[in-house]
Amino acid sequence: MKLLPFDVSKEWVIYIPVGMPVVTKSAEEVSHYLKLLRNQSGLSLKPPLIRVCDTPSDRLLPRILLLSEGNSREQSGFSWHIEKNQIEIAGESDRGLYNGVFDFLTTLGFSWPEPDKEVLPPVNTRKPQEYLPKETYSYQYAQGHTIRRRLLFERNQPSSTWKSLILWAVRNQIDTLVVSLYGSRLKGKRQQEPAGHPLIRFSRKLRAYYHGKEEVFDLAEKYALTIERGGWDLSLLVPRGYFGFNREIFRMDSGKRDRKYNFCPTAPDTLRLISREAEKIFRSHPETRVYHLWPDRGYERTWCSCPTCRAFTLEEQGRIAVNAAADVLAMINPKGIISFYEHATGRGDIALRPNLFRISRLPGEAGAEADGWFSATRFNPHPTKSMKHL
Repeated sequence: MKLLPFDVSKEWVIYIPVGMPVVTKSAEEVSHYLKLLRNQSGLSLKPPLIRVCDTPSDRLLPRILLLSEGNSREQSGFSWHIEKNQIEIAGESDRGLYNGVFDFLTTLGFSWPEPDKEVLPPVNTRKPQEYLPKETYSYQYAQGHTIRRRLLFERNQPSSTWKSLILWAVRNQIDTLVVSLYGSRLKGKRQQEPAGHPLIRFSRKLRAYYHGKEEVFDLAEKYALTIERGGWDLSLLVPRGYFGFNREIFRMDSGKRDRKYNFCPTAPDTLRLISREAEKIFRSHPETRVYHLWPDRGYERTWCSCPTCRAFTLEEQGRIAVNAAADVLAMINPKGIISFYEHATGRGDIALRPNLFRISRLPGEAGAEADGWFSATRFNPHPTKSMKHL
């Protein structure tokens, strides 16, 4: 591949669109990493300037233009091309622009293999540094919810790691953060159960989940990341505290009711409870468009064996449950959708609601990253000085 010399000693000026403050952060990223290249080359120059508008007198200066079409963040495609004194990076949206910026920086030779670790391009001291392919690079994001790049935060993920993980996700062109529903229903209307009810005690235990994470949600917005909710959270719609009041809604195993792992999806009271709890969550988060409701982790194919449920396959039992939640979401948020898990070899004749989409590989499984699913538990990040500019 023929490369074009990239002169980091030029007085590059970075231009950003008017009226899009979120894009400022992407310009700061470009400025920061070009300064690292200058330092690597022994140049004691200031970071490139960032300007909001382009004036005729500026047009003779080497320019990096950052552009956004202003579309929804679901359209996260980008393109970029280079000329002698101009580099233009354009995104379909502010999220697409970030993807374009980090695709450009990756082409320069930067990489972020894990949180808080950045790898700089190798330096050739014998000739001018050559970084960029001469041809134009472009990429259009393929549409479809099943192939978005997502980073899943799990319930036990400590808040101290969230910032590092978010920054790693942005640099690796991940578009979406998925946070657990754990504790989400607490943000809705106050529970009507009397004092001392098991659900009230359970609710108090949940309050810590989002504590201390407000800052990282703000950071996600600065990087134009979309927030989705859920994961292995389907059983949260059937709170375990009901076991002492109505055991029929829980899974039967060897003739006995067991409140561990999933529930009995065919019991009428179960479906009513799913609808009620789902409504609380969906109304608590009207800004959320995509939810993920999967069976309990490690027990995705462990369902009920009561006489009624035995007439259905494992996949059909799961469909009964998620269909109930999907009906509620369609009423509250007609544009909302839900992912559910179904094994690739599974079978079932129960029709799915139109606002459901299937995944057959869960985060952490082989091949899941190829499907766009990344798990935060793959790392154990520790903050370092190298990321303090953020």
